[in-house]
Amino acid sequence: MRNRSKLYLSILVIIILIIISYKIYAPYTIQDFKAVNIKNVEKLQANLKKEEYSFAVVGNIENSISIFDNQILPQITKSQVDFIVSTGNNLRDGDESKYRVFYRTLAKLNLPFLTAIGEKEFDDGGNQNFYKYFGPFYFAFELGDSYFIFLDTTANTNLNWQKKWLHNQLEMAKGYQKKIVIMNKAPIKLNPDYLLDNKTKYINSKKTREFYQNIFSKFNVDQVFSSNLSLYHQESINGVHYTISGGAGGELIFDNDKSFYHYLVVNVSPQGIELTMKRLETNPSSLSKLVVSLWVALQSFFYANYINILLVLFIALTVFYILHREINKEVDYYRDFAYAENEFEAKKLKIAMFTNNYFPVIGGVPISIKRLAKALRKRGHEVKIFAPEYKEKSQEEENIIRCKSLYHYQESGLEFPVTNIFSTQIKKDFAAFDFDLVHAHHPFWLGNKGRKLADKFQLPIAFTYHTRLEKYAHYVPDILFLRKFFANRLSHFLIENFANNTDAVFTPTKSTKEYLRNIGVSRYIKVLPTGIDFDYYERDQAEIKSLREKLIGEADRLLISVSRLSKEKNLYFLVNGIKKLKEKTEFKFKLIIIGTGSEKDNLEKMIKKNNLEKQIELIGAVDFREIPLYYLAADLFVFASTTETQGMVLLEAMAGYNPVVAVKSSGIDDVIENGKNGYKTEEDLEKWSAKIEELLQEHGKYEENSKAARKVAEDYSIAEMGKEAERLYYKILKLNKYQ
Repeated sequence: MRNRSKLYLSILVIIILIIISYKIYAPYTIQDFKAVNIKNVEKLQANLKKEEYSFAVVGNIENSISIFDNQILPQITKSQVDFIVSTGNNLRDGDESKYRVFYRTLAKLNLPFLTAIGEKEFDDGGNQNFYKYFGPFYFAFELGDSYFIFLDTTANTNLNWQKKWLHNQLEMAKGYQKKIVIMNKAPIKLNPDYLLDNKTKYINSKKTREFYQNIFSKFNVDQVFSSNLSLYHQESINGVHYTISGGAGGELIFDNDKSFYHYLVVNVSPQGIELTMKRLETNPSSLSKLVVSLWVALQSFFYANYINILLVLFIALTVFYILHREINKEVDYYRDFAYAENEFEAKKLKIAMFTNNYFPVIGGVPISIKRLAKALRKRGHEVKIFAPEYKEKSQEEENIIRCKSLYHYQESGLEFPVTNIFSTQIKKDFAAFDFDLVHAHHPFWLGNKGRKLADKFQLPIAFTYHTRLEKYAHYVPDILFLRKFFANRLSHFLIENFANNTDAVFTPTKSTKEYLRNIGVSRYIKVLPTGIDFDYYERDQAEIKSLREKLIGEADRLLISVSRLSKEKNLYFLVNGIKKLKEKTEFKFKLIIIGTGSEKDNLEKMIKKNNLEKQIELIGAVDFREIPLYYLAADLFVFASTTETQGMVLLEAMAGYNPVVAVKSSGIDDVIENGKNGYKTEEDLEKWSAKIEELLQEHGKYEENSKAARKVAEDYSIAEMGKEAERLYYKILKLNKYQ
């Protein structure tokens, strides 16, 4: 049932994606639908050579199917006119989809089609679409002894500019016997005003109307065609014939006898211009006109918007299905008490761990996983680690299942393989070991692959929250606010959503547990700091002394910091803090920074620019098994990162008798007690450097903090970590929802 529900939901989502893809792709399917007016003018001038010809005049088509496509077009084709002229309002509005629908109408024609721009084409930013698909908003051309002028009455064109242009065109038209003007709004006042949508349906300005009437009369214009109103009207002013023809498909004016569906046939000959109005025989009576108009509008609306309607329908269906599934899903929030008390405690477990990064890359997460796996193996459990495949092999590959990578991204010596999580080999390797449970160490990619495999094989899954993803937003491309969205919303959603789809969550500190609760994680959360492997701290004193003499040079005290050299580690604050310390004290000290990363070159430049070469040395990468020797050789650990979930390196440094001076943040607050094992300060250079100076110069206080630091670290052994993790594994096995 659960798999069937997922299948239905997947099908609905796929349909939605197909519809959205089609909406994006659709404009590219009509590449020949460009500059229609210009192309058809050229076609007419090239092919129409006879002195007598005819054309049809239509107006207010408004994407009509039942009236224009099904009734008017067949009649126009039978009448054998040479071309069609539209006075505008061919569409219901200017949306891209309405233009695509009208393209289907034009595709049915074997006749050239020319149109003026109407208010409908201009609505909703449609002016750009009109220019792309039909061409300029106003234009003119000659055809035999006739001169055609198309005007823009939408107020989209500067009126003074168009007036000058019109005057020049009419001057040029003096040598032609017939002059025909096409415009959407009529330059005559109608009575009544017909304010159907609170817009005047003729040219509202009396001054502008008089301008057109006067100039048309002055230059002996024969005929002016317009529409914008769904009616038929003729009028002569100062020798100029004005015809309003707007009955080609839009809604009718139900209380007006002049409003009916029709089109015009115009015959042009040496004798003059003859106009015939063709009224549809199936035209509705005045009583049924409103009903017919509503039906036409409804049909046109669905035809012009069917893609959007389908999209909304399937989105609504998906939302309804999700709500229906959630409402009807029975959830028992109490644990099942019907289990054998000691059913799992004696069992040695087979555990699959999934991580997005591991050795040979050195970092907090790989070290934490390695220590946990070591502790669990000491307790008799079998642990397999599913990790990315790197170009360089690590020294220890036993019990590591390497997953093939799609590609390797490298930056400043750091390698980021993108694992092929779609490889069937991962599932085969997983199935081969008959695991008891899964432990994911990331809320995405390989971590999510582990969650899906746990679900498929009906196994419980634990998750360790290692990383503050929002602090890594600078790695996200800064496209359309994506980086800010990731930092402020998406990163927290990924963690919350993933954690709530597991059986239990490990978190390294109390503050990170509090964070998980704040973002809405409702699963059981176990605070489990990364343990310290004290085996690596058993070092010969001569070895420690030799390394210290090599590193310290002429200084009296040796400071140490271990960090990846990247922006999120706040290393520029660290360097500025050391600069501040140098300025305020005569005490000789040296800081070594272990680690590598993308900011190495920039840090080296900063150190050189501030003359800190004697105070700061970048050691580079050091084998993680050798880092404890460096801690034992140093006196004080300094840290500036604000992105840690637990500050594992702080505890490691304390195990080497190093007090810590760090910047306050999550993970730091839980392990440092001011004045006992170090200090935590605000992100303030003066305060931070002052605490370092205090510990360096006050020998008694330093010794107390050094001993206390070691004592704190001893509470965090990997043996204790393995024991606590085992307890939680047994707990989720008892409560396994699949049992």
